[in-house]
Amino acid sequence: MDYEIAFDQDENVYRIYTGYEFAAIGEWVSEYVRDVESIQRVLIAARLAETEKETTEFKHGPFDVIVSEEGVSVSRQIDLDSAEEEIKAMFDSQDSFYQTSTDGIQAECGLEDLINMIENWHEVLN
Repeated sequence: MDYEIAFDQDENVYRIYTGYEFAAIGEWVSEYVRDVESIQRVLIAARLAETEKETTEFKHGPFDVIVSEEGVSVSRQIDLDSAEEEIKAMFDSQDSFYQTSTDGIQAECGLEDLINMIENWHEVLN
């Protein structure tokens, strides 16, 4: 998985930038895995998935995260209810033509990629 850890001058924080297919993972780590305790919890969950085949689930804000022996799966929920009327209006008021979805954005990667990203993230934050 390709990613870059860079300083965001607008927000005055470090962030992880990834390609589109891994965006949910980069956003989740950047926003919710910032302190030592959170970093340790994610690394422990990844190690338990590797060695004990345990599955761990996290809920951080709009992110649902599952760490298992297959890797990590991150889903970011999106609330499109507020934009639904505007979107339908763009399609000439044909309500049945467009249905909004709350599935959100999803991304997956292997445990090794996750562990490497979190370890590099920890080094940058310290």
